[in-house]
Amino acid sequence: MIALAFNICIFALPIASAAALLVIARDHLYAYEYSEAGARAIRARVERLNGNLIQLDFDRLRQWDDLVALELMAGDVAAARGFLLSGGGMLPNRMANILNRSGNDAEREAAALELLSPGTRSRYEATVPLLSRRAASGAAEQRPPGADVAIGDAQDFELMARALLTEPETDTLQFLLTGVSLGLAGPTDARTRQGAAAILLASRRPDYPVGLQADVQDALNAAVPLDDFRVAALASADGEAAGEYANAAAAFRTAVRPAAMQQAREMLQEVGAMADAISIAAAADLLMHASSARDLPRLRLLAQTAGDRAAAAAKRLPRDGALLNASRGELTMNRDFAIALGAALAALLGLVAIVGLKVYQTTRDFWRRNYGDEDDYSGELVDLGGSLGSGIGASNWRPL
Repeated sequence: MIALAFNICIFALPIASAAALLVIARDHLYAYEYSEAGARAIRARVERLNGNLIQLDFDRLRQWDDLVALELMAGDVAAARGFLLSGGGMLPNRMANILNRSGNDAEREAAALELLSPGTRSRYEATVPLLSRRAASGAAEQRPPGADVAIGDAQDFELMARALLTEPETDTLQFLLTGVSLGLAGPTDARTRQGAAAILLASRRPDYPVGLQADVQDALNAAVPLDDFRVAALASADGEAAGEYANAAAAFRTAVRPAAMQQAREMLQEVGAMADAISIAAAADLLMHASSARDLPRLRLLAQTAGDRAAAAAKRLPRDGALLNASRGELTMNRDFAIALGAALAALLGLVAIVGLKVYQTTRDFWRRNYGDEDDYSGELVDLGGSLGSGIGASNWRPL
């Protein structure tokens, strides 16, 4: 019975554990949602990662100053501010402690400015909108000109539609993103358009991750099958007229598959949330650290919690997964997950109990064999009744 119970637990444990993992993936129980405590932890991790960019430990202040100055010369406001705010993880301990005592980013920025060299400080104050001024005025941050990328207008859509109808091998990513941004696949919002712009900007880079590229293209192709678009466009017009905006837009709407489009729109909104938290260009930098579309929620949480720190890290850190691992979500519970987890826990406890019992029995038997009482006379008791002859009362005699 013990062996049977052990074998049942051996089989039940991996099956129940796999069921729990399937429930987590099916019901999206591991969520990457913003929380203040989680934001502080993620910011600290990203600051430490930015600190790895310092090559010479004895000259941390100068190298930190140089990084800020380089981003200012490049016109990247988000990265310059990100490195400035990351001083708590990049500077020597004495200076880092000064920044870490600051209550918020505006105070930290003001304290960090005092540690910069005079030239870098003056350039920073002239280029970057200070958080303290923005907080005092209550105005929203103004992104620098050129930070956003235009997807395309109706004329661009028409040109791409004509090229697609005459040359089926034409790159379709910008065509599909333009159609979605123009609202041809249903109502769209600013976040979706920002996500489309960030994906388009990232796709133009030579190091655009292959896995993410395939996932994005597959999601958009499933949402708007291009074969359906061609059939619908050519069914209502011929030649050049088939690619005209009115006809191509109507064909695009006809080809849209609502369920798949909803999934594609959610993907674009994840990227749009990154762009909304930092900028479209910085969101494109973050996308370079993704291996597939499954990484987008983690990158979105990085942008929302670490802000410009994440923009600086995404631009300079190697793409080895370290930045992605800095973002950690929270596991929630539902009934199916509780059942699967309970079954796995019961199987694990059963295995522990059985192994513990067998260890106890083995130890007990070993002790009895080697250290127990050896005066055992039970084997020496002999029935002498048959050996005493047939005397009177002999049959009733028994040995003590």
